[in-house]
Amino acid sequence: MNNILLQTDVYKMGHMEQYAPGCNKVYSYLTARSDKNFNETVFFGLQYYIKQYLSEPITKEMGEEFLTYRKLILGSNSPEVESKIRALCALGYLPIEIKAVEEGTIMPVQNVLMTITNTHPDFYWVVGFMESLLLKLWYTITVATCSHQYRKIVTRYFNETDEVEMEGAKDFQVHDFGYRGDASEEGAAISGVAHLLSFLGSDNVPALPCAVEYYNADINGAPIMLSVPASEHSVMCSFGREDEIGAFRHMLELYPTGIVSIVSDTFDVYKVLTEFAEILKEDILKRDGKVVFRPDSGNPEYIICGNPEAEPGTNEWKGAIRLLDEKFGSSLNSKGYKVLNPKVGLIYGDGMYLERYIRTLDRLKEMGYAASNLVIGVGGILRNHSRDTLGFAIKATYVEVDGEPREIEKDPITDHKKKSLKGMLCLKKEGNEYLTKDQCSAAEEADSLLQVVYRDGKLMKETSLAAIRELVKAQEEVLTDQL
Repeated sequence: MNNILLQTDVYKMGHMEQYAPGCNKVYSYLTARSDKNFNETVFFGLQYYIKQYLSEPITKEMGEEFLTYRKLILGSNSPEVESKIRALCALGYLPIEIKAVEEGTIMPVQNVLMTITNTHPDFYWVVGFMESLLLKLWYTITVATCSHQYRKIVTRYFNETDEVEMEGAKDFQVHDFGYRGDASEEGAAISGVAHLLSFLGSDNVPALPCAVEYYNADINGAPIMLSVPASEHSVMCSFGREDEIGAFRHMLELYPTGIVSIVSDTFDVYKVLTEFAEILKEDILKRDGKVVFRPDSGNPEYIICGNPEAEPGTNEWKGAIRLLDEKFGSSLNSKGYKVLNPKVGLIYGDGMYLERYIRTLDRLKEMGYAASNLVIGVGGILRNHSRDTLGFAIKATYVEVDGEPREIEKDPITDHKKKSLKGMLCLKKEGNEYLTKDQCSAAEEADSLLQVVYRDGKLMKETSLAAIRELVKAQEEVLTDQL
């Protein structure tokens, strides 16, 4: 479906004839209203939606298709609806202006992220008509925000347990395994780029062309996303239970250098980390690279750090990190934490929610191990959200009727948390604090951190993945200094 006029909700199909007679301007804003899950947002995804949807010409055929489907749904089309739609198609573009914060901006919830208004008085209704599509920014922003929470956890525990020389490893500590867990190709691609704002590690292939096409990622420049050769259970099972170790040998022969990840829980992860590790130890140690063991079944915290309720001294009690340490050794860094032999590593890719990740890193720290010893993979967890996760909404706060300004607001007596701002808005920053001001004058609205990104069918301010990453990193450094 390539008709932007059909990418909306049914009730939006009628609003164009419902506004107050004489209405000539509508002004709306996007915000995240809820802090019940995250207290901040990472703004991301607007450029994608502009390039993919808002920049396409609006044709006569689109308008007639819209009117056909609208009549099928609602039963009829009024002359006013028909004339307004046909006038828009004759114009050929969306006569709106979008202002927004820079993509990659991290700021507290309940601030204005973006405003939308019309640039032609006849098309005031287009502002509300585009709300449903533009509100889909909730997804890219929420995934970028979730990924950033993982990044903050990584930074916290690296600061506590790892040396500064390990800084580069932070980019690979949380790996995107989420392609298969997304509901669509588009969702997988753009959410994959959202993750790449905070990390380099990803197995989500569509994220790469998406970053190149929509965010000017340079394939000849710095890395966009990176991964390593990795096995799966079907590969390991193909050798048969009796020759599982043959699967490990085959992987080592196929990949004699670099990092290789080998799934290790096909049958008995503890046997792999003890018996197999002993048999393969010489080959692993002389190999030019790292062998990463990947268990993926059971309680992640217990598999990695050991089950405290198991019999002391057993493999289950020790956990994967201590078993690898026993077999391959470790060194003590300057902060007093153990770092595994660089020839081996550990990745866990199942069920690692934020809270569980924190508990696992706490356990590792208590056991005397640096955070860099563990890489995790997340997929569905990055994407297991809804619009309600951050309470996203687009609300109108200002209209003009026959040229007369009217500051408007929503304030339901049954839920004051849904109260909207009022009038025109501006976003200011005082030190490191953001402040959204409503009921602004036109001069105040113009003097804001919100900048024009889109106007009359054209992208006005373009950014790149590299620029967004740089902005995210700069803000991370400021926040780290405040810890």
